[in-house]
Amino acid sequence: MKYQVFLIISAAVACLVASLIGWSMATGYLIIPVIAIPLGVIIVFACRQHVDIVLGDDRVREIRSLAALRTLEIFVILGAIGAVILYSFLISDPLSPTINGRYHPNGDGTRSMEITMYEPGFPGNHEHVIRSTTIPNIDAMNETEAIQYCGFRRESFLDNERKGLVGITLACGIISLLALFGVFNLYYSRKF
Repeated sequence: MKYQVFLIISAAVACLVASLIGWSMATGYLIIPVIAIPLGVIIVFACRQHVDIVLGDDRVREIRSLAALRTLEIFVILGAIGAVILYSFLISDPLSPTINGRYHPNGDGTRSMEITMYEPGFPGNHEHVIRSTTIPNIDAMNETEAIQYCGFRRESFLDNERKGLVGITLACGIISLLALFGVFNLYYSRKF
């Protein structure tokens, strides 16, 4: 097998393993990484044994080491910035359901509160209500009503977790890491 075919197979295996790890984290099947990582390593090592040409000389090793160093430098910085941005999107209002609460004065001098959760991007639209509850006396809230009140915000993030944001983030990170390494490898190959 040619070295370029080996690189393509290695990249495909790495993307597949990263996707499986992300999917397993999003769904809770934590046994999958224990199986996928060693299996991916075995496949890459088995393919490497079938490479027909010499893998490289000192010039190629130096180019790859420079490319790997620059890739890690850039990726760590961009990864930290990207992690902060992705986390801010995760907790931002456009991705989470909108929760509105209104107070109503009761005839006996107490106040009641109605809490409504709307689908993301549709605040105040009665057609897109996820659920609603009313607490009859907000000043004398019991434990059940307080738990229900606190549960609204917690449940608003469940939709994001179900979409597999962790898997998508890991897959995009691996793909961008490989692309960045390829760009630096190409640059240093032409420079030296």
